[in-house]
Amino acid sequence: YQPDVIHANDLNTLLPCIKAAKKLNCAVVYDSHEICVENQNVKGLNKLYYAVVEKFYIKKIDRMVCVSNAAAEYFKDKYHIEKPMVVTNCSLKAEQHISVEKNPGFEVLNHGQFYEGRGYDIMVEASPLLKDYPEIKLAVRGFGKLEDQLRKRSAELGGDNFIFYPKVLVEELIPSASKSSVGVAITEPVCLNFKLSVSNKLFEYAAAGLPVIMSDIPEHRYLNEKYEFGLIIPENTPEAFAEAVIKLYTDKELYNKCKQNAKKLSDEVNWENEFGKLIEVERELVKKQNNYV
Repeated sequence: YQPDVIHANDLNTLLPCIKAAKKLNCAVVYDSHEICVENQNVKGLNKLYYAVVEKFYIKKIDRMVCVSNAAAEYFKDKYHIEKPMVVTNCSLKAEQHISVEKNPGFEVLNHGQFYEGRGYDIMVEASPLLKDYPEIKLAVRGFGKLEDQLRKRSAELGGDNFIFYPKVLVEELIPSASKSSVGVAITEPVCLNFKLSVSNKLFEYAAAGLPVIMSDIPEHRYLNEKYEFGLIIPENTPEAFAEAVIKLYTDKELYNKCKQNAKKLSDEVNWENEFGKLIEVERELVKKQNNYV
């Protein structure tokens, strides 16, 4: 290959892409899917290594892309670079699926891998707080290391209003979600990477036409202020979560407004549109590499 542009997907590819670009005399786009050096799983010598690589080589790229406005501000301020372009990791517009057939009751769904910092434990603990509303059901769909712990705790609390759905194929995720009433995207700021990220599931729920209950992190606030498609809980507690569920259940006008706005979000923020932005940037870099006007 003799590329005009090399796309470095995440920090672990940045160094080899820079080396290849130097040899091939082409441009580099650094696409940071997360803030790697602030990931809770990157520690010790690995953290030091990635910090040094990013700090040094970020000055040698031609354009940077990241997944949220909050992350873009972080990179701009930390490295004193042009603000990266935001390309959100959202769903395809073609994947939109709003089901007419709903699961029984008022079902509040959290899907994905069961691990810490995603609100599954908060939902379990909130289930007794919703006993006065027999129509409200809390549901999780997926798998992961917390599953046994969640099942045990749900049983201890007498979780007849808590449902465990089996995992589904990726292409079935949005159609399955659309049978619920509300989506849950409680990303907890357990590290800076989580705090400045945005939940992919948020866009999956929007594509399914669901209002969303979200944690109070910068990108969730930014999107909800713009589209008003859900509720942001002021703190990640069972009480705050239960209060948001009850509000969406009892306030039909609010629920329908959020439902309509979720579709608007999905109509505007989808992968077809987001990928188009990236293609335009790379076309400009190709022209520059070939000295086109």
